[in-house]
Amino acid sequence: MANIDYGDKRFLVVDNIKQSRDTLKIFAYSLGVLSVDTSYHAPDIMNLCETNSYDVVLLGYDLGENRKNGQQVLEELRSKNLLTRRCIVIMITAEVSQAMVLAALEHKPDEYLVKPYTIKDLSARLSRCFEKKHAMAGIYQALDNGDRKQVIHLCREHIAENTPYKLECLGIRSRQHFELKEYEQAKRIYKAYLGTPNCQWAAIGMGKIAMIEQDYFNAERYFSAVIDDNPFYLSAYDWLAKVQQLNSQPEKAEETLENALLVSPRSVSRLQKYAELCINNNNLDKATTALSKTNDLAYHSIHKKPENAIQFAEALIDHADDLSEFQIRRLNNKAFAVLGEMTRDFQANELKVIAQFLMARLHKKAKDDSLAKSALKEAERLLDVYKNVITIDGSFKIARSLIAMQRRGKAELLLERLAQAHPDNMEILSEVVAMSDRPISEQDKIAAQTALEVGVSLYKAKHYTLAIDKLNQALYHFPNHIGVKLNLLQVLLVSYETNNERIEDIRQARVLIKQFNELSPDSESYKRFLKLKSKYEALNTFRH
Repeated sequence: MANIDYGDKRFLVVDNIKQSRDTLKIFAYSLGVLSVDTSYHAPDIMNLCETNSYDVVLLGYDLGENRKNGQQVLEELRSKNLLTRRCIVIMITAEVSQAMVLAALEHKPDEYLVKPYTIKDLSARLSRCFEKKHAMAGIYQALDNGDRKQVIHLCREHIAENTPYKLECLGIRSRQHFELKEYEQAKRIYKAYLGTPNCQWAAIGMGKIAMIEQDYFNAERYFSAVIDDNPFYLSAYDWLAKVQQLNSQPEKAEETLENALLVSPRSVSRLQKYAELCINNNNLDKATTALSKTNDLAYHSIHKKPENAIQFAEALIDHADDLSEFQIRRLNNKAFAVLGEMTRDFQANELKVIAQFLMARLHKKAKDDSLAKSALKEAERLLDVYKNVITIDGSFKIARSLIAMQRRGKAELLLERLAQAHPDNMEILSEVVAMSDRPISEQDKIAAQTALEVGVSLYKAKHYTLAIDKLNQALYHFPNHIGVKLNLLQVLLVSYETNNERIEDIRQARVLIKQFNELSPDSESYKRFLKLKSKYEALNTFRH
């Protein structure tokens, strides 16, 4: 493609420095483009991309202090599908640190141009990108349209023509086969290019198929080989951690993500997953540190959400007994600050209630009894004011805090209102039952045993929906019975496996899994739970 017709092309120039914006704008117009828009303010960039279809985005990394950077802007544009695959994104930056570069590259700009650069260099890269986009236009359009069969057809044509982009076409085609569950077709491509230079996707694909086949040993081997060959191939760490979780190796999964974060420490989604693993593995010191960093990195990104601050405060509360008084007070100050930012940046009134209860608990952990009592009083006042706007999730968070602050009666009232408002939602009722402290009568035990026996019989007859109803009845009468919970968890997973439109089953399964923290690792129940948990994670891994 020797000559490029820029006459119908639209450019967007994003840079914090006006002189740089003007230089790039002049460069674009010198090519004869149709139009050039400029900005450096993230909301304006989103609005421009919502109303215009750009052919080229020249994206600066540094967009000013206390603002989104170019990587965060690109991540948001990708997540909102505001850029087509045919749009060329060239990130222009003075950042050369490994952490910054890898963080940016995870969001797939077409080129990464380091300052100082020459217009000649920019022009050459732009031409190279246009040549590829032109050659692959049909495939990219089909991908944007979600037409997997057409993508496969077009990739076959390009490969037959011996395109210079053959390896990319093979990678794209194999992914479409995989997503269509045509695993044998995908596997043939993966096997043919396994170990070939620039074909790490083949080993990743083989690993994913091994995961589906529950061949966790070979799946781990494939992902580990990619990391050994290229430690900067970050998605391999994510897949390796997933297979280690499926293989009941949560500590190894935590270590894998920790290694990934040493290579690229600025991925918010990876930090969140790592923090979750640390919490599940009871490594609360690491979890607290990770959640604190998550909150800081997420502030200007699409990952900014109230849950970041709440999870950090909750992890600190859980970890506080292992800290010195000085450490608790220092981290409490950070927690108070992020909770304050949360209530300021997000206007939902229930967040004021949740934050106030968390502050009361933090003061209690720091043995500031007077401040804890004062904060609790204010939290209860806010709860009375805003009780009619509290969401389901907020109700559970507040109930946990009430129980922790010895306000069990108020917590029970809150949970009872929730159960009455959602009498048919088993996900909610399971969690309500787990948190309640209702005494178990002999009549309850008999009713639970009867419902359990009927539920098991229905399960054996493959009447899964009826079995779930009966086992939920048994759980209501005997909420802490491990056998009932395990049987219910098994039926929920089999029901979802049989019909993956029953999303409520996998959601209730998730609630139940959270309730098995107190099982002894030496018990038979624990061994059965691990098998069911592995099945849950396998079903959930490829759910999206």
